[in-house]
Amino acid sequence: MSSDGKNPPKLPVTGPKTRSKTGPDSGRDSGRDSGSQLPAPSTLERTFGGASLGQLYHYCNRLSTGLRAGVDPLRLLETESKVGSAKYKDAAKGTSEKIRQGYSFSEAMQLQGAFFPPLLIKMIGAGEESGQVDRVLAYMSDYYLDLKRTRQDFISQITAPVIQLLLAIAIICGMIFINGFFQAGGPGEKPFDITGVGLRGGKGVLIFLSILMLIAVVLGTFCVGVWKNWFNCHQTLVPLVRNVPVIGPVFTTTAMSRLSMTLSMMLGAGVEAKRSVRDAVLSTGNYYYIAGLSDIESGIAQGKALSESFATPNRLPEDFIQTLEVGELSGADSESLERLAVQYREKAQVSLKQLAVAAGFLIWFMIAAMIITVIFMVFLQYLSIITGNLPK
Repeated sequence: MSSDGKNPPKLPVTGPKTRSKTGPDSGRDSGRDSGSQLPAPSTLERTFGGASLGQLYHYCNRLSTGLRAGVDPLRLLETESKVGSAKYKDAAKGTSEKIRQGYSFSEAMQLQGAFFPPLLIKMIGAGEESGQVDRVLAYMSDYYLDLKRTRQDFISQITAPVIQLLLAIAIICGMIFINGFFQAGGPGEKPFDITGVGLRGGKGVLIFLSILMLIAVVLGTFCVGVWKNWFNCHQTLVPLVRNVPVIGPVFTTTAMSRLSMTLSMMLGAGVEAKRSVRDAVLSTGNYYYIAGLSDIESGIAQGKALSESFATPNRLPEDFIQTLEVGELSGADSESLERLAVQYREKAQVSLKQLAVAAGFLIWFMIAAMIITVIFMVFLQYLSIITGNLPK
């Protein structure tokens, strides 16, 4: 093997080797060879079994560096199986074992339950098709590092507002609890309500917290639904928000960065156009763009240029279409798309930081709204007492 980094070792891209049908794995091999899908992880695995961003960054970074230096990929995975948490070691060791059995790199990773995210598996699959797994791993290591830093920035931005929100909730709960000690001044009179919302004592605190919990559950369910594309919501939401400042770029720039990078690798390696387009669009993870894949493939089948085919569903940003068109005319489509991928990734970082700032302001607005509402309710009640005592 070369050690100059120009010819990194190739990982297997075919299915598992044919083995005896009488062996313990014959049932699995038979199903695998007949075109059955690899087993999907359970809901529990998808929720709790994944790798952290730090683990994904180090995994991609070390493998990319090793492959570029010409190190045997199986040796790299064996080294990975000696560091990190128990789950990380098991996943690296399991990947190595599956590759030895003849599975491709992406298939071997997919067989590790839900430890590796689908995006990484899809991107590595595209890298296998283009023969540039090391390049994919380098790109994904930068992607996970940026994502980790952005998440840390997001948390640091909203930590203070969240603490203030919790303090405001605690103060209101204390006011509701104290409210339970006030008694009516006489028969037929209502006791004074220092909150103005009618909740009193420990029971009132539980009701207040239950209402907040219900609101949190509804908002959380909505966010998960958008993330998972429940009811095919991306088809409606993405066109509505993609041009909205702060929120829109979060939905589009990251996906377009993946599409540009994947398509750049596939075209640069001379992979067939239809396969390149399919892998690139699927790598976005954005169902709004994926829904236009059939129109793009239809355009390619008709002999249209890539830029014209991508423009057919009228879903992708204009700058992507223009860059692809100029790249085709100049014969540098792969290089142009790679530069565009970097630009999209930088835009995504800025958008996520802006989103963190906006989330902080939103939490402060919620705090102010809660305090102003309580003050207004108390003022109305006080005004009612004053007007009630005026001589008629």
